[in-house]
Amino acid sequence: MGLEPDEPVMRCRIRILRPSLSAAVLASLALWTSTAGAADPAYPNTEGFGVPFSTNEAWYRHCMRVEGHVVPRPLAPPGQLRCDATALYYQKRDQARNSAAEWREVRSCAEASGDNAVLMMLYANGYGVARDTGRAIYHACRLDTAKAEMEARVGYLASPAAAADRQPFDLCDHITSGRMGSVCAAIGESRADRVRATRLDRFAARLPAEARGPFARLRQAAAAFAKQSAAEVDLSGTGGPGFATRHAGRRDQEFIDTLLNAASGKLPRASAAQLMQLDQTLNTQYQAVLALPSENDNHPERIRYSTVTREDVRNTERAWLIYRGAWDAFAAAARLPTDAVSIKAVLLRQRIAQLKRL
Repeated sequence: MGLEPDEPVMRCRIRILRPSLSAAVLASLALWTSTAGAADPAYPNTEGFGVPFSTNEAWYRHCMRVEGHVVPRPLAPPGQLRCDATALYYQKRDQARNSAAEWREVRSCAEASGDNAVLMMLYANGYGVARDTGRAIYHACRLDTAKAEMEARVGYLASPAAAADRQPFDLCDHITSGRMGSVCAAIGESRADRVRATRLDRFAARLPAEARGPFARLRQAAAAFAKQSAAEVDLSGTGGPGFATRHAGRRDQEFIDTLLNAASGKLPRASAAQLMQLDQTLNTQYQAVLALPSENDNHPERIRYSTVTREDVRNTERAWLIYRGAWDAFAAAARLPTDAVSIKAVLLRQRIAQLKRL
């Protein structure tokens, strides 16, 4: 359907977010959700659209309907803000129970920092406040987002389905862009990290005293390897950082699964001959990856068309070797029911699979 002659059309500039690490993605979220700045963006916020739109569209009319619904509170002066509303919100969401005072703390932080995403979720879900879809829509309309995300998010909040839905409304329910995919990957992994940390703390508490030091070093080496392994993920496109974040999260989860299976004797048994064969396979695969040519004339150090360099692979391999070595010390100290050969075989299979991705 074409536009009517008198139908106003808006155009906007594209603003691309390209952080390379999950920490940077999370840091960018605070800026993305905030209204802070020398000048607030126009309402509704269309800075991230990059495509034309009409003021006759349903999402736009919903936004304008609630424009005067909220009088934003003044933001805290720079340097005085000491809270992260997004992290605080999901921390409370993941708790079994929350008091009204805890949700007031989240809301106060979100208001002070101008975190529209958190305010949107608080009012959409009625956490610590009366459920108010008008206010939720207002804050949704202030988010810097892709047009399709704005349409889906605002449309859902304005629909009868929102009031009937018993599942918590979430910022990441209606993502369509690589940029928001990266942001939501970082949020998801930060939530998963809390669960993993709790499980590892409980595991450590049950260890004999002589095994706790080696386990702390193993845990540190596993985290360092997982973080470094993200360098083996192609960061091309706005969704690249999200893929890297999820890749590191999978390595973290892989460590926990291996740990618990080794501690319960559930790892598959391997012989010395099998271990030798796996070691040879790893060396062959590693050299094959390093030999892959670059398809980018401006970056001969990169592997094929990706952003991954040979040095990235070397650094990740070094981190993996430290991780594997830390397993030896821990397995001996903890007197696990799984032999060292079988543990090494599992670690080798995991690393071979990672290299085959490249």
